[in-house]
Amino acid sequence: MKYLTSFVAVALAACAVTDARGLNYPSEALLDIKTTSGHLSGFINKTARNVRQFLGVAYAEPPLESLRFQPPKRKHSSEHVSAENYAPSCKQIISKSPTVYTEHMTQFLTNGGDSEDCLYLNVYAPLKPTAKKLPVFIYIPGGGFTGGGADSLYKIPDKWIQKTQSHIVVTMNYRVNLFGFPNAEAAQQNVGLLDQRMVVEWTRDNIAAFGGDPHKMTLWGQSAGAGSVGMYGYAYPKDLIVKGLISDSGAPAMLARAYAELPLLFGTHYEYRGNSTEYEWEVAEGMQSLWLSFANNPKKNPQAGNVTWPLYKPNENNMAVFAEAGTKWFQLGKGSLTETQCN
Repeated sequence: MKYLTSFVAVALAACAVTDARGLNYPSEALLDIKTTSGHLSGFINKTARNVRQFLGVAYAEPPLESLRFQPPKRKHSSEHVSAENYAPSCKQIISKSPTVYTEHMTQFLTNGGDSEDCLYLNVYAPLKPTAKKLPVFIYIPGGGFTGGGADSLYKIPDKWIQKTQSHIVVTMNYRVNLFGFPNAEAAQQNVGLLDQRMVVEWTRDNIAAFGGDPHKMTLWGQSAGAGSVGMYGYAYPKDLIVKGLISDSGAPAMLARAYAELPLLFGTHYEYRGNSTEYEWEVAEGMQSLWLSFANNPKKNPQAGNVTWPLYKPNENNMAVFAEAGTKWFQLGKGSLTETQCN
């Protein structure tokens, strides 16, 4: 603990000098950030010492009693908030029977229990100041709209930011299951999707204080999160707020049974299994570079080294394929691949 305190003090001193040179960085102290949710105190994890983390930040009032099943109510506070721990996930459907996740892939499961008081987000930002405001990913976790949350080992982005120091990631909890999608005629519908929208609005209003660019935000989701991203584009066509949309393994009408890309994208593949190959590292770094390229400029073909992802053209049967047959990390393939891989 003494070493970590010294480390933070040195970093603060370095930032004070750098700020005087006109770099784009918030004027507040390194780990103390003023937001609409309160005055946050973040921390630096010893496993990612170049990443500032602000965990368990309330973006909405607890959806309890009169707010249960209702659209989220924005949280406004000027109080001090210790943002050092994840909040519980939203109420989940938890099977008592063994599943592939409980038996073999526990890193995909959420930690820390669940609660109705769950509308919290997390911000991961580089430690060092930058000459320009950074692009921002707003990540919606999957879970079939019945489970899931931000506190899941394979979906924590600190290692990715530790490596690049060139982007910010915001992750979220949103109401799932009956509490987010009650399907009751007398109640509001799909309030879980409204939770996601409020996180986007919160990020727009606060991310500059962390060094992020509110004009370079990309909404990104996986599985049910990917389906949510697809629906978001239809729900807010004239007021997206974000500049880019990324759907991983999912769409409004199809939730693909594929999760293997998540550890590669978040850079957590080596940490929990310990047997990553050079090829997996190549795939991970290539995918991360393409996603960052898109976040920096959604109007341009994403690029990573000599690889360029072609723009989508209607009625064209080509698709981008990652890590096919353990040879190339990226190649173009035919759309029929989806049928063989997902059936």
